[in-house]
Amino acid sequence: MIKHLWIIMDWNRRWAKERFLPSVMWHKAWAENIEKVVESAIEQWIEYITFWWLSTENLIKRSDTEVKDIIKIINWAKKYLKNLMKNWAKIELIWDINKLPNESQLVLNELVEETKENHKITVVLALVYGWKNEIIRWIKKFISEGWDIDNLDESSFTNYLDTWKYPPADVIVRTGWDIRHSWFLLYSSDYSEYYFTEKKWPEFNREELQNVCDRFSSSKRNFWK
Repeated sequence: MIKHLWIIMDWNRRWAKERFLPSVMWHKAWAENIEKVVESAIEQWIEYITFWWLSTENLIKRSDTEVKDIIKIINWAKKYLKNLMKNWAKIELIWDINKLPNESQLVLNELVEETKENHKITVVLALVYGWKNEIIRWIKKFISEGWDIDNLDESSFTNYLDTWKYPPADVIVRTGWDIRHSWFLLYSSDYSEYYFTEKKWPEFNREELQNVCDRFSSSKRNFWK
């Protein structure tokens, strides 16, 4: 059984272009599908699900118009994720908070606060996340707290990562045609299974999640033994 599922939500723009939709509409479909997939994950008894919603590079390399649309959807997150908030999902964040506008930070912090007592599933949103960015932030924090480099080991390193309190991923799903990991949470994924699907993120549904679970159930994980 999958305990922690990570999803790289890709090929949203291609999905929208095929339907002649403006970028804000694919961002809307992208956010709304999170709610549907979480419902399916609960049916599969998945305890944690992490969505890579926005990378550090997205903010830098996307057009100003598209970044504004992304920020708009983040600011409307309580609307699109209202059922998660009301019923069962605890929402948590891994991110570089300083990269987002103040309004976005306020909305996301409210999501966390208002769902902290929920218990059916933990939904982790990776916003303005990037592995290289995480390492730089880790080094800065390590130095600022006055740690001795000679005392650094795997345990102390892990405690500074954004994912320190979560179990490692059992499966990492990437939607769309691309077969790559894009530096997504590399340190915690050494034993993770990968599942690549041609379905674009807005097309990823209950049936496809069932395929992920079935594939994982049939896999043999030796953990280097």
